[in-house]
Amino acid sequence: MPATYRLDLPNRVVWSRAWGVVTDDELDAHSRTLRMDPHFEPSFRQFQDLTDVSEPRVTPAGLLLLVQVNPFGPKSRRAVVVSTDVMFGLARMHEQLRHGAGDELQVFRDRAAALEWLGLLKDWTPPDASPSDPLFQSSAP
Repeated sequence: MPATYRLDLPNRVVWSRAWGVVTDDELDAHSRTLRMDPHFEPSFRQFQDLTDVSEPRVTPAGLLLLVQVNPFGPKSRRAVVVSTDVMFGLARMHEQLRHGAGDELQVFRDRAAALEWLGLLKDWTPPDASPSDPLFQSSAP
């Protein structure tokens, strides 16, 4: 799974994006990479763009592991945006497994609604970054 994230430090937002084939191991690696980022803070909000995931290979055990390695802290808001019924179902399953985790996670099909829920402007976009930028991070292999 190609995956990447960018940190919008002024707005305290993590923009995460995945595309292609998604597996348990890759989601776990993405969470652990984010946790180790020296610029990341558990109180950040997160915008997860999963609209370009073409083949989810995620298991219930993998979703439970994501709950355990969640780098976000109490009261952090996390919005997941999906485009397919399969991804919606998996994201909702993850949301339910996390019940009582402390942070808030909500699944959306609409980008604007997700941004509004996060308290971001409807035209918010992640900061530009390139692999030479010290704030650019990627968990892609």
